[in-house]
Amino acid sequence: MNIKDLEIILKESNEPTFRLKQIIKSIYQDGILDFNKINNIPKLLKEKLIDFKILSFGIDELKEGVDSVKALLSLEDGNFIESVLIKNSTGFTVCISTQVGCAMNCSFCATGQNGFKRNLTSEEITDQILFWKNYLSDKKIGNITNIVYMGMGEPFLNYENVKESIKKFIDPGFFNIGARSISVSTSFPSSVNIEKFTKEFPQVNLAISLHFADNKKRSLYMPINEKTDLLDIQKFIEKYLEINNRKIFLEYIMLDDINDNEYDANKLIEFVKVIRKNYLIHINLIKYNSTFKNFNSSKKEKIIKFEHYLLREGISVTVRKSMGEDINGACGQLAGKKII
Repeated sequence: MNIKDLEIILKESNEPTFRLKQIIKSIYQDGILDFNKINNIPKLLKEKLIDFKILSFGIDELKEGVDSVKALLSLEDGNFIESVLIKNSTGFTVCISTQVGCAMNCSFCATGQNGFKRNLTSEEITDQILFWKNYLSDKKIGNITNIVYMGMGEPFLNYENVKESIKKFIDPGFFNIGARSISVSTSFPSSVNIEKFTKEFPQVNLAISLHFADNKKRSLYMPINEKTDLLDIQKFIEKYLEINNRKIFLEYIMLDDINDNEYDANKLIEFVKVIRKNYLIHINLIKYNSTFKNFNSSKKEKIIKFEHYLLREGISVTVRKSMGEDINGACGQLAGKKII
């Protein structure tokens, strides 16, 4: 929601200063997206706000799966993004997008295959949470407990807008979500904005999409590795753990016969063990979710074997439960297109 535009209307209507706080609470914390349903504002003001758009996008399509719901959202310029609501043990996690498309062009990711169109505004990012809050409120089935920046786009190539959105998420006057309940995922395009993030949001979780511990392989499937390679990532993690002394997450998608053998496991162990305070590094092994590309997920037995190999070497690791694949809403599947 555009707060500045709302402030102008309230000022021109000679509304008391507390009116803005009333509206913000109703929308951002109670999940109300209809001014007529806000009980503590006058009828005359509701009439003046009848054409004021709370959300910066339209809801083009909703697809409900076993444990997830995916929304295709139409932006005002005609572009589309996707956002996913995922059931967790205590409530719901929302996976949000930060860009229309993605410039990283990772060969196993559906988003990257569409190229990059533009950055989302901070309003378009936060409005994804407004939409899901309203969805849950209407259905009376629970609350948002976690936010993950793991949808379409590379968050650190849109850092200023991502930063503003995080500020609003953790602001007690707006969403009032705990910083430790927010995670930002990155393929590591540069350390500059990530280092800013580390200083500005020390309690927000950071996940690095590693996927390969061999530079040759990572460059082959993730072109960004030609710019910032595994050594750059190691140096950053070293610095991050010294400054924050908090757990950092490495995401590792399991690709059949590509990065799931004993050689790859040993390279991953080497990558982790060279870093001081490596006990603060946690690896998430992720089942590959099929896209239109010719990749297959590692077999379940192979993933478990890979996990056990790391555990024997003292590496903190878990196999992350895959959710949303039945609606093309799982990791790497968001493409901003209609489901056919």
